[in-house]
Amino acid sequence: MPRPRFFLSIGLIAASILWLGIFAARPERRIPLPAVQTVVFDPYSQEVLSSYRLFREASLSQDKQALLNLLENVRGSFLEYRILLSLAQDPGIAAKQRAAYFRAALEIRIEDPLARAETRQLQLEYAAVAEQAGQLSEAKEAYRQALPLEEAIAGLKRLEPRPLSLANIFLQARLYREAIETLDGRLVPSIEAPAYQALGEPQKALDAYERWLIEIPGSQTARYGQAWMLLALGENEAADAVFATLSGASALYGRGILARRAGDITQAVDFYRQSGEARYLWYATELLEQQGKLNEASKLYLELAQMDSNYTDDAAYRALVLAQRLDDTETAKRAYELLPSLSYFGLRQGKTPPLPTKSELPWQEPEVLKLANALVRANDLEAAVGELLFALREAKDETTAINLAEALQRLGEFRQSQRAAEAYLRAGSQDLRTWRLAYPQAYADLVRTQAGEQDLEPALIWAIMREESRFYPKAVSRSNAKGLMQFIPSTWDWVAELLKESPGEPFKPVDSIRYGAFYLRWLLDYFADDIERVVPSYNGGQGYIRRLYESAPVNENKMEFYRFIDKPETREYLQKVLLSYEIYQRLYAPDMVSVPN
Repeated sequence: MPRPRFFLSIGLIAASILWLGIFAARPERRIPLPAVQTVVFDPYSQEVLSSYRLFREASLSQDKQALLNLLENVRGSFLEYRILLSLAQDPGIAAKQRAAYFRAALEIRIEDPLARAETRQLQLEYAAVAEQAGQLSEAKEAYRQALPLEEAIAGLKRLEPRPLSLANIFLQARLYREAIETLDGRLVPSIEAPAYQALGEPQKALDAYERWLIEIPGSQTARYGQAWMLLALGENEAADAVFATLSGASALYGRGILARRAGDITQAVDFYRQSGEARYLWYATELLEQQGKLNEASKLYLELAQMDSNYTDDAAYRALVLAQRLDDTETAKRAYELLPSLSYFGLRQGKTPPLPTKSELPWQEPEVLKLANALVRANDLEAAVGELLFALREAKDETTAINLAEALQRLGEFRQSQRAAEAYLRAGSQDLRTWRLAYPQAYADLVRTQAGEQDLEPALIWAIMREESRFYPKAVSRSNAKGLMQFIPSTWDWVAELLKESPGEPFKPVDSIRYGAFYLRWLLDYFADDIERVVPSYNGGQGYIRRLYESAPVNENKMEFYRFIDKPETREYLQKVLLSYEIYQRLYAPDMVSVPN
């Protein structure tokens, strides 16, 4: 069937052309044809793009001298970076000179700790060129920066002939198995011990630490390692004897663990308190609560709430909860005063975060905006964003930074612009434009579409995304979580199975947001729309949260749940995301004053 339709279409087209030709050939029946004028417009002809026009012409003609001449006139701009990278990646240039261009490009590049994949790849390219140029120390350092890429491992193995130095490089890069294998049977306890400890092989680690102490009897590092490995192996008396010879908070913590194992809770609390460190005081409060010493625990929580640590708001809230149970109005009042307004627990107690309702920053159009707009019209979005980012890095005041950041977010760049605005929030800014940039409605169309399909509030997706990736679509965490919504590979594949499709691309915003929204809806269904369990599950796993919530001492009590989430990262995650969720709802509430673009 398809073939006859095809030939029929061709025949009709041919007949129509023939008919028009005959019809047009008759003077009395000639159809007037509109005049067609072709205009060739070069978007780079604009004066503001003169440097980019010269760059294009020099690149097309492969005129390296023209590129070098241009380089002198564009210092401090994204175009300088682009020219340097172009020269660095040109195989027609001598390797030694290419390496110099790579160094210069890396020196002015916009750095981002989340851009691990791009940074490693660029370092790998530099390393290969430096190696080719015979600059072996530079090549080794670049390969080290590119770890754990396989090519980087192979490059280091080629260039570092000393097994001990190579093993130490792998150890510092947390490539523990490679470090051990590189030793190839050599006894180097300062490398073996921490590597085996990190690999979860305490007996081998203990053997190495004890050999280390034979070589260097006064090594405190080895002594600490010996103590912790004895503790891990259950050799409690021997561990305590070693810890007793050591000073510092870590040794007191170790002795506290051992006292707890021995059932001497009072002694354990005493050790933790002697340490003076917030995290160990937090453990002490848990033990006091287990003993029913709520009054003593509330006082220690109050002490902890006045320290500058991640436990400040947690401790203030718990002090308040216990004081209310004990009918201790004085402690309750002090705990309430210590609760930060801009915190999740402050929200739970009715404190209103001091969010702005208006903007007083003047509207400006920095000169670089004209360049960026021209680059957008020339279909060079990368350069438009790049020029704004370079200008943002040099901005010295909030007004300039915010005007540049707004331009970046209009172009879809949310990571660096959000970071810049957040820095002004930390400095105390109470301007609405700054706050909205720090809490942007990133990828708004995608988020609203997926929120609608999964019956979610868009604010929840933005709050999760803000904490997970700070809106950087190519973010890679240390645990290899990827993309805007930060999925580890196993969870990504599991969600794809639930969606009954082949896994999407984690670094694509459309896929990451779709998977994230689907997973959030799954969690909401799993926890009967209890957002206070959904959010920590996104970080710590739904199995962990379900078991914790149902176990003693929580017993499905939210007050206990907040206190006894024993993964510090997950506990903080719950508070940060739900605070962001509240801020998003308020910053973009229908009755909030609008800020024109």
